[in-house]
Amino acid sequence: MKNRAVFLLGVLTLFVLASCNTLYNTKTIDIEIVEPSTMTIAPKFRNIAVQYNNVNCSPNKYLNQYEEFGTQKTENENSDSIASHIFFHHFITELNKQAFFDTLIIINERNYSTTRVVDKIDYEPYFREDSTTHISMTPEQINVFNSGYFLQANSSSVHPKSDSLILHPQFGLYTPGQLQDIHENTGADLLLSLDYFGASDGRYYHRQLELGSKQVINWTQWSFYDLIDMKYLLAYSKLDTVKWMEYSPGIKNADDVLPPRTDAIYNAAEISAENFAISIVPHWVQVQRMYYSSGHVELQQADELIQNAQWLDVAELWRKQLENENQKIVAKCMYNLGLACEMEGDLETAMGWVVKSYHTLGPKNELHAENCMQYIRLLSTRQADMKLLELQFGR
Repeated sequence: MKNRAVFLLGVLTLFVLASCNTLYNTKTIDIEIVEPSTMTIAPKFRNIAVQYNNVNCSPNKYLNQYEEFGTQKTENENSDSIASHIFFHHFITELNKQAFFDTLIIINERNYSTTRVVDKIDYEPYFREDSTTHISMTPEQINVFNSGYFLQANSSSVHPKSDSLILHPQFGLYTPGQLQDIHENTGADLLLSLDYFGASDGRYYHRQLELGSKQVINWTQWSFYDLIDMKYLLAYSKLDTVKWMEYSPGIKNADDVLPPRTDAIYNAAEISAENFAISIVPHWVQVQRMYYSSGHVELQQADELIQNAQWLDVAELWRKQLENENQKIVAKCMYNLGLACEMEGDLETAMGWVVKSYHTLGPKNELHAENCMQYIRLLSTRQADMKLLELQFGR
């Protein structure tokens, strides 16, 4: 990936100068850092194909029911099918935004509006209590079993379907030939298939608390296929809950202040898509960092240098104060040097400066000690994250 080096080396970016806390003579800045994903995709997978493969595209007789302040209703618009496309396209947008993979290929969607999923695999030998006849399932078979159970249990269509797709015992919704074609036609080495999307929702009112709430639960299943070695790597089911809560002196007011039903469903789909995207790729997040400001004549230029991201220059200002007779100025400049080192990507040296800053004033200066301990914890987390990022980037 062209931007891979920038991702790791240019981890920090100054964003804006934020508010000033005059009581303790500190300021905060907003910066952007890269956080590792919670799931790690092997570095060999650099070219990704993604396919909308939602078997729940037809109106679902359970998911088209919703509650509206204690009244059960039935929808006509099949909103979760619309939300599934919003979810899919927003997921693609977020992946492109993070620019982690070398290539991202979108495959034409498959239409299950008249097709139901059927599992004809005989699982009896895998669940025998007799150890002499019991057969162990392969990881691929476990994925097919989990996927098939989930898809059949949650795809109850309002209208009968005339066609059937029989699950493949090793690859589920795909055949080996179809996966091979995807590999050859796209050059992708990993396939992400959105096998299922469903949304259930409701609006509720709590009279004692005078609280209105809107809740959307998104159910998704993804399948991950290794197109290099032709393996079904993972059947991954996920549940996301998105909720809105507003003070409401009555149900009528709750109806006014809570988002309209379809708006909430579509917005929740976007939120779930972004959450899933950043769970599988390293991603940029905005965080805050504190530094000590000073009215000292030789340090007054520091704020301007920080605003212009001139970290080496401002570090030189702080370094010159390390011989100052005022130990509070020394401690604060040491702390700030830790921030300058972090901004330059040297977390180990940053940690060293903050530890020195802590010991300069010691625990008796409770406010400074807590500032140092909090920053030490942040730097420790970042050091652990960097090790994981190196693994995820294949370093």
